[in-house]
Amino acid sequence: MRLFHSIRAKLTLWYALILAFTLVGFGVTSFLITRSAMYSNLDYSLRNEVKWVNEFIQPQAKKIRLKRSAVKELQELKRTHTGKEKGRHTIEPDTTDKDREVIDEMWNQIYHHTLLSPRRHYIQILDRNGDLLFRSQSLRGHSIQYNEIPYQWINVVSTDGFDGEHLRLALMQNDYVKIFVAYPLEPVNEELYNLFYNILFVMPFALIISILGSWFLASRSLKPVDALTRAAREITAQNLSRRLPPSEIDDELGRLTQQFNDMIQRLQESFTQIQQFSADASHELRTPLTIMRGEIEIAMRSGHLAKSTRELLSSIYDELVRLSTIVESLMMLIKSDTGRMVIRPEPLRLDELVQGLYEDMKMLARGKQIEMKINSPVPLFINGDALRLKQLFLNLLDNALKYTQSQGEVDISFGKEEGNAVVFIRDNGIGIPKEHVEKIFERFYRVPNDEIAGDAGGSGLGLPIAKWIAEAHRGTIEVRSLEGKGSTFIVRIPLIG
Repeated sequence: MRLFHSIRAKLTLWYALILAFTLVGFGVTSFLITRSAMYSNLDYSLRNEVKWVNEFIQPQAKKIRLKRSAVKELQELKRTHTGKEKGRHTIEPDTTDKDREVIDEMWNQIYHHTLLSPRRHYIQILDRNGDLLFRSQSLRGHSIQYNEIPYQWINVVSTDGFDGEHLRLALMQNDYVKIFVAYPLEPVNEELYNLFYNILFVMPFALIISILGSWFLASRSLKPVDALTRAAREITAQNLSRRLPPSEIDDELGRLTQQFNDMIQRLQESFTQIQQFSADASHELRTPLTIMRGEIEIAMRSGHLAKSTRELLSSIYDELVRLSTIVESLMMLIKSDTGRMVIRPEPLRLDELVQGLYEDMKMLARGKQIEMKINSPVPLFINGDALRLKQLFLNLLDNALKYTQSQGEVDISFGKEEGNAVVFIRDNGIGIPKEHVEKIFERFYRVPNDEIAGDAGGSGLGLPIAKWIAEAHRGTIEVRSLEGKGSTFIVRIPLIG
């Protein structure tokens, strides 16, 4: 899951999470505000409707006759509303025909008003006796029931109507009538449901588009970082003179690039000083080492030396040879680092070169009682520096003989693979512990003696030199090893043509 370890993915994920919470918050807030506004507008409309009906019928409502029980109820309401009784209500005589015509005309006007209303209002008007005076056709013969009717002020409540319908009801009563104006909540709830489902429908698309957009923007923003990464990957100890491409804008990346370039400059100066010191030291050591070796050789030719002295001089001579080899190897690696080691390639047969080394190493293998084998050589034509390639395979064969016990085997075989000449050098020696396999090509690295039986006296420079020679020929070298069962070194060099 390397994808989720990238800055691009993390930025996109965080942006997506923040956006998701924002969309959810916006959706919930929009829904609640819209619902509140719709209910407020509906309540306002219902109040206005009750107010209009009350003001319209007020002048004619007193012509409606009240029963004596209704008069007592009205007096009690007035006492409750005002804190005192304002006198008796006069019972009007029976309505005349003229009054009845006026009242009928009033109901007709209310009826036409309900027809012209943009909302599907339910209007119901009762007299003080509780008898029905008017009912809009939208009620379809049903009645609205609600007991707590405020006196001289309008109250808006939610209630259940007929057929299980939910209503928003505005109601009031005055001295003559009880007014009910209701509106079904189903259209309001339907609009709210539509809004809710629209939000649910739009939100995933908005989130997907935003995620894609954030991924694109993050990619564009981090593109300079990828360029810096590729440039930094190409900077090695061999080309510390290279620098990261400077940014034209003085932003965070521009300042970071400048700091990296300054750091590389300091590293280059340090590497140069170390390389110069190593080169000077190696060069200065070569002369005294050569002189000491020559003097010891002369001393050992004398026939008057005691046996113990001769053995001591021989031991010193061997150490001087080993030290000289280390100095020469170190000089070679320093030259390769600084680009002063020149590879002179020429057409040659790699199989014949390795076969010649096999003939030279057989005597050494026979002395250690190790059997060396070579398979039938396959003609392998390459461009290479014969001297350096001999050094490469001598190092590998020398290691194979060093770390293979008596009665062991070292096997050389050849092959072709994807345009490369391949040479396999196998042994059945002590092998390399798994945790050390990746480190053996590092300079001066040696597997600890307690993990490898017998110290072969190497300097830890042979395999790094072999690796450099292979890479200088645009090839590779790898090792496969099992502890206690042996190792196989595989060298690949491009074929000609």
